[in-house]
Amino acid sequence: MAAAIPLFLSVLAQSFGVLTLLWYVFRALLDGSLILQPPEKAKNDLAVASTLARNKIWNLALTPADGLTHAFFSLRNGKTLHYIGPDRPVRDPNKLVILVHGFPDSYHLWSKLLKAPAFRRQGIHDNVVVALDLPGYGGSEGTYENDGATGVLEALAEFIIGMRRMFFSNTKGARGKVIYVGHDWGCIVGFRLAAEAPALADRFILSNAPHPPMIAAKAKKTVATSSRMLTTFIRHPISCYAFCLTAFANMSPIIGQAKRSRYTFVFNLPLPLASLAGSMGNFWFLRDCHYLVHGKDHPLESKDAAEAMASSLGPGLEECKTRTLNGEAYPTSIAQRAKSGGWVEKIAYYRNGVFAKRWRKSDDTLKDLNHVAQSDVHMSSGDRVPPNRPPGALGAPVTVIWGQKDPVLDRALCLDGIEDYLVQGSQVVLLPRTGHWSPMEQESGNVFEKVLEWAMGSEKQDLEGMVREVYDDAVVSVQR
Repeated sequence: MAAAIPLFLSVLAQSFGVLTLLWYVFRALLDGSLILQPPEKAKNDLAVASTLARNKIWNLALTPADGLTHAFFSLRNGKTLHYIGPDRPVRDPNKLVILVHGFPDSYHLWSKLLKAPAFRRQGIHDNVVVALDLPGYGGSEGTYENDGATGVLEALAEFIIGMRRMFFSNTKGARGKVIYVGHDWGCIVGFRLAAEAPALADRFILSNAPHPPMIAAKAKKTVATSSRMLTTFIRHPISCYAFCLTAFANMSPIIGQAKRSRYTFVFNLPLPLASLAGSMGNFWFLRDCHYLVHGKDHPLESKDAAEAMASSLGPGLEECKTRTLNGEAYPTSIAQRAKSGGWVEKIAYYRNGVFAKRWRKSDDTLKDLNHVAQSDVHMSSGDRVPPNRPPGALGAPVTVIWGQKDPVLDRALCLDGIEDYLVQGSQVVLLPRTGHWSPMEQESGNVFEKVLEWAMGSEKQDLEGMVREVYDDAVVSVQR
């Protein structure tokens, strides 16, 4: 009986994925994306807007933001990561800020933040700021097939250590303060790094994604409790009928989260079906994602939304012909996936277990992490860690920024209880009017700027007071 449970759950998940895909197809049919062609003028305007947007974001010869330029980082496995960083040497840098996006974005997610006057004053001229394309996204090559969590986490760890060496080698050794900022998958990866390789950064600022061990522990406990109640009900259906109702009520956060993140079940269908979700109706699913961000019925009809789509799709064939001032170019694999927008690489994070599978650190990574930990002049994570911690507890200070109107994450399951996993110097900032894409929204984007000002300073200022200067009802609900 016990052996049949995993098979039953697998069939249930696949069935839910198929039903969700059919629902997406129906919606795409309903809004005309699968059968209707736009008027010729609208079609031409769209093509021009898309071409201009892709050129603006991905042309290596152009400046992506004031004071920044395109660059590439070569990994030990031969793959290449694309990022934007300073276009000139930075005088006496002592801080490094690394911005990491999530699905379905790229470095361009942070464009508003990079243009913010206060952040530019501190981040571009006095310190170092880089914005990375995750492996498989934007202009970065994907990790090897079936690398799973190890491939992604190895790449991120190697990149962060490489940036430390690049920018701090002449001034602070490996001792400069590192601030990691992540959203969505960048947040999940950040949580994993803060738990499994806390020496990589002195502070993690993470937004709108759950900490994998926490949500797994809560789901396991909830399922176990509900199972015991249902077992009692089955044995005594008349006298214990209330147990049945309580069991399903207890499961409501998990059921609700499955409904909110039903797209993940589609991404885990057999690859031809999972690929259909990304390609049908001229990237209908991606446009629907940007509908959530921009609140428009047809996102591609505006300049801003065309840029959002270009950010998600990555470089086109024309952009793959460009070069940086140093003569660097996109790898050939980026041109090969230009037509599909790198969809298979994007959903690989969901299919290959980046969320929870074991990170098998290489000998090189272990050696590098040990060197960073030994050479760090900041307070060690051991000084901040309280006793009796749950498995997966974090080892570095974390500031969580959470949009409470997130349509894809249930707060009860994905955030509540995070304080048990935090170390001294950590906080949770709640934004009541903000959705999932907090870095892109104007009001919450200003919050990121304030939190970064605080983190790049002494961290002794009143964080809630600073945040409320730009978001009047923001609350710092947890402060260790």
